[in-house]
Amino acid sequence: MLVCTLGAFFMCVLLIPLIIFLCKKYNWYDEVDPRKVHKGHVPRLGGVGIFVSFFTAMFVYVFVFSGKDFFYAIPACLGGFIIFLFGIIDDFLNLRAKIKFVIQILSALIVAMSPLYLDNFLGFEIPHIIGRILTFCWILFLVNAYNLIDGLDLLCGGLSFLTLFTSGVFLLVGGQAVGNIYLILCAAVFAFLIFNKPPAKIFLGDGGSQTLGFAIAIAPLFPLAEEMEYSKVLIALLLASIPVTDVIAAVLRRKRAHRSFFSADRAHIHHKLVNIGFSKTTTAVSLILIQLCICLSALSTLAMTKTRDVIVLLLVCLCLIWSFFIMMHYVNRAVNMKHIGHLADAPQEEH
Repeated sequence: MLVCTLGAFFMCVLLIPLIIFLCKKYNWYDEVDPRKVHKGHVPRLGGVGIFVSFFTAMFVYVFVFSGKDFFYAIPACLGGFIIFLFGIIDDFLNLRAKIKFVIQILSALIVAMSPLYLDNFLGFEIPHIIGRILTFCWILFLVNAYNLIDGLDLLCGGLSFLTLFTSGVFLLVGGQAVGNIYLILCAAVFAFLIFNKPPAKIFLGDGGSQTLGFAIAIAPLFPLAEEMEYSKVLIALLLASIPVTDVIAAVLRRKRAHRSFFSADRAHIHHKLVNIGFSKTTTAVSLILIQLCICLSALSTLAMTKTRDVIVLLLVCLCLIWSFFIMMHYVNRAVNMKHIGHLADAPQEEH
């Protein structure tokens, strides 16, 4: 396990500079437009470095070191690979948003129709059909949530690293060897963050952010020890609460403005914090620190013995995150009223 984890890290450390070199040689840069925060030419194929390293180390772990049967995870691997493949194609060809959505639907269906689906919530059994529908929607939601939160150096990668690590710990404590695979992915993501820290030398790209969202989405689908089953969905929701709340706000915002969900703007949580007066680096670090608190709160439930205490803690944490978003919304609106036109929304249809 340690060999594969270190292998994923060092392979990604070696691959990222090569990818940056190729991107500069062939002008494979992220687009610059009015709705984006960054300036200048920055490569956006960081996801290639992460997931080539991860898939290589994962296969070595599964077929050489683990000696365990991971066939039940094949639908998850297939769905993730499809998301990754078409995310990379999108990074090159800039696919229309509706085409990307169709690919996401296909990947979510592959998992939702497999033995991996949500079948329990707070101790109550979920009917099979409803569970599969919820699984489908959950995967679609998180894939897009992590794609949308990828707007600042370090932000999506940092949030994903902490969430994946915490998910891996829960899986291992719950008796799931697949938790080791999550830790291998964490090692690759951590290596990427070395090159993504401000000022970033490379971005995740859609192939990176969407696949990370997919990996986070499928974590609560794996069965855990009986005493952990009742809270795993609520824990998963808490761990992903920053991007999830942000995308819910985006949907409501666009519906209120009678705009397509696929339109883009500069009113996500990181845009609002920058607009209020935070630097881009401070904004990313602040959100990552909030995520760290979320993860530590989730991990603390492992030491709790009473179901009621666990649920209360998780719900309180969720309410705090929602309160933070509401407060930032009104502070940002006050700033915009004072400085009309500063960081105004730039609606633009994604292609």
